[in-house]
Amino acid sequence: MKLKEIFLAAVLVLVCINIAESHKSCCCKPHPRRCPSGYRSVLVNRVVCKYRRRGRCPRPRPILGSLGFVIDDTGSMRDDIAGVKSRISYILARNRLFRDFVVARFSDPYRRRVLRSSRSTAVRNYINAIKPSGGGDCPEYSLSAIRDAAKAARPNSMLYLFTDASAKDARLKASVAALLRRKRTRLYVVRSGRLCGSSYKGEYDYLAKRSGGGVIRLRNKKNVKYVLKYIGLASAGRVPFRLPSSVKKLRRIRPGCCKIVRKRICKRIRSHCPRVYCPRGYRRVVKRRRICKGGPRPPPRPRRLGSLGFVIDVTGSMKTEIRAVRSSISSVIAANRRFRNYVLATFSDPYKRKVVAVKRKSSALKFLRAIRPNGGGDCPEYSLSGVRDAARRALSRSVLFLFMDASAKDARLKRSVARLLKRKKIRLFVVKTGKLCGRAYKREYDYLARVSGGKVITLPSKSGVSSVMNFMKLAAAGKAKFSALPKTLKKLKKFRPRGRRCFTQILITCRR
Repeated sequence: MKLKEIFLAAVLVLVCINIAESHKSCCCKPHPRRCPSGYRSVLVNRVVCKYRRRGRCPRPRPILGSLGFVIDDTGSMRDDIAGVKSRISYILARNRLFRDFVVARFSDPYRRRVLRSSRSTAVRNYINAIKPSGGGDCPEYSLSAIRDAAKAARPNSMLYLFTDASAKDARLKASVAALLRRKRTRLYVVRSGRLCGSSYKGEYDYLAKRSGGGVIRLRNKKNVKYVLKYIGLASAGRVPFRLPSSVKKLRRIRPGCCKIVRKRICKRIRSHCPRVYCPRGYRRVVKRRRICKGGPRPPPRPRRLGSLGFVIDVTGSMKTEIRAVRSSISSVIAANRRFRNYVLATFSDPYKRKVVAVKRKSSALKFLRAIRPNGGGDCPEYSLSGVRDAARRALSRSVLFLFMDASAKDARLKRSVARLLKRKKIRLFVVKTGKLCGRAYKREYDYLARVSGGKVITLPSKSGVSSVMNFMKLAAAGKAKFSALPKTLKKLKKFRPRGRRCFTQILITCRR
């Protein structure tokens, strides 16, 4: 009898366990998040930080790939490399999130030197062995080093680039950006110095933006220690991986306890046209129609501006520029719909006043054909005197173009010329060719262009004057604004006047 009771009790316990398990699976299992129409469910990682004054943070498990350092080892990076050497032990000891480390070096010429290791000793010895040397020619092969470091790193990694020079291999930026996105690797750039001045084309900002990283600019190379302290705290899970853009913001960050939480969110599905569902008994009818807006700009009212002026240096080095102006002046005058007359002025050393104001094309051509470029030798010329006399002869609300390859010998006149231009509302556009006598140039042309509302374009070759004349033809015809004159020849060749904007309209209806 007792055995029978025990057997029934055991059977009753098993039945209750099965009922509880089935109830748990049916009622207690969390349902996946349902998103509304037009959205899809996406699993993302979110960094959640809680600040604690006391106590230790729980040790996080390594969930990221590689922590990478891409270092420029030329001579000018001596202070930056010393900062990395002094802080690398601190970073390696505090790491809790990364599985291994990647270190890459680069200089000019480029040789592939990449180390990937999970041993702290090997990484420390490799970095301490770096000896900065060489350099001189500023651009370096930084993108090649980023590419090789990203190839060696694991997916879902972080790379830190330390450099003070622009990229000599900037042509690789599209392929490097695609590689970083494919491996889910973020690039953070620690830039110091001027990045070679005008040779920097924004390649680091482009890669950081495409990969989800950031760029911080150090005005003092000694501030690299704050960046390395931040990297140590981030690798320990004490601060999120969001590098601020300045040292001031970086020093305000308070360390806390951070963890990465996986969360489902609803993300909008990007679509050009919404999906149209027709009821039963109806069919979808799609019609496409091409629509164009804007159209060609109507010509501006005649006599809207005053005079179109040409101030030309007639020394011997300006033969190419004078030939280009002479060959294009006829098409500019034929296309003109905005100016009342034309002012032509020349100057050389010594200065002789030669200014004419004409209305006919034949008179302008006669003046230009009489020009015989000669002389020169002593580089500064009396250019501001030519601009002054042309502005006096021109009408109000005029536009002057100055063609020259030398600085101003009479730069002392720049303030009086600027007052004259502002009083008569004349804009001065300067077309620079040559080196402008080197150190003798005191930026007097930039000053006059800025004060008068004009611009300065620098031409690397004298043959680019014809492109300037083509732009002048479009502006005189009312198809472009003079203020749209680009500052470089490369942008000028790509310039296109605004035309018609066309698009295809899709109409979806339901018909029975």
